[in-house]
Amino acid sequence: MRRYVSRQVIGLFFVSLFGLVLFTSLTLAVQLSDLILTKSESFPTIFKLLSLKIPDFLGFALPIALVVSTFIVLARLINNQEILAFQLGGYSLKQIAYPIVLIGLLVSLAAFGINNYLVPWANLEYRKEIYRIATDNPLPRIQSDLFFKDPEGRIIYVGRYIENDDKVEDVLIFNSTGLNLPGIGKTENYPELLTSSSAELTEDEWVLFGGQLIGLDASGKVKYSMKFEELKINIDENVESFVFSSRKTTEMKLRELWVKARGAKKAGKAAAKLEFALHSRFSQPLAGLVFVLFSVPLSLTLRYRSKAVGILLALLSVGGYQGVLLWAKSSARQNAIDPALGAWLPDIIFGSLGLILFLALDRSVFTSFVDKLNKKLKSGN
Repeated sequence: MRRYVSRQVIGLFFVSLFGLVLFTSLTLAVQLSDLILTKSESFPTIFKLLSLKIPDFLGFALPIALVVSTFIVLARLINNQEILAFQLGGYSLKQIAYPIVLIGLLVSLAAFGINNYLVPWANLEYRKEIYRIATDNPLPRIQSDLFFKDPEGRIIYVGRYIENDDKVEDVLIFNSTGLNLPGIGKTENYPELLTSSSAELTEDEWVLFGGQLIGLDASGKVKYSMKFEELKINIDENVESFVFSSRKTTEMKLRELWVKARGAKKAGKAAAKLEFALHSRFSQPLAGLVFVLFSVPLSLTLRYRSKAVGILLALLSVGGYQGVLLWAKSSARQNAIDPALGAWLPDIIFGSLGLILFLALDRSVFTSFVDKLNKKLKSGN
């Protein structure tokens, strides 16, 4: 029984997955056609761009293909009286559901791996290629006019950051209570200002070159001023990583995204978007398992026989999940709800409902209630 049900679901799952990926790829190809034709790019370029987007397509297509195949297969098994035959053979509804739940778990694990290791690289390469086609130049790795605050309360300005060289230019550091730099020997808690023409970024510190340190007294007048050829200061690497990152959240691996979220908090920046993205890396891959927990008991409870009804229920389930996700994402960015809660909210709602239905399977009270409900629906009363 387990092998039979698994083969039915897996077979239709791969057919559905192929169809979804093909449809989204063709849609993207149409969208890219104007850009490609305008820049006189060759067919291999289109193929490369589509290949780079396939991992991203798989991220959302895996759970959708699974929920569609689950609803359709169970509708067919119910229509052919195979579910009834399994029950007469001594199998409970939960036993029939177990292999599909296992498939849901495997799909979620696959989605987690793809979303956190393959998708970030592919999305970054895709953006580089689009930028190259549009501008005939590689994606620049230089940023300008960056302001941020470190955990010690220092306000730091960087005029220009060159990522390839790990170098910054036109540095200005201000602290209203004193910079307390090592080796300076100044202990007054008055504002101090440090300027530097350039600096090299090492693993745990910045090496400033050709700069000046200015100290102010309580009235705001210059109390002392000194020049230096070279000066080392400590800058939190998490803050540095957050401020100088030019990657989008979809282009970051899990560890990098976690570092950026920590750096955002330490730099005094709004971290809701990063926190939501971080928790989504765990919650969204679970959609496959959540959909199975929801769709299997729902199918076995309603006992519908039409494949069309199965497809409709699948679309409604996916639409409901995405609707909750979009609302939660918008609310989290507006600080209406906690970002972590927002990321997990669709899984909590649909997973809890599915778990309740799953645990209720085979219980006489629940089975009797479902039988009465189905009879009323069929009779139209």
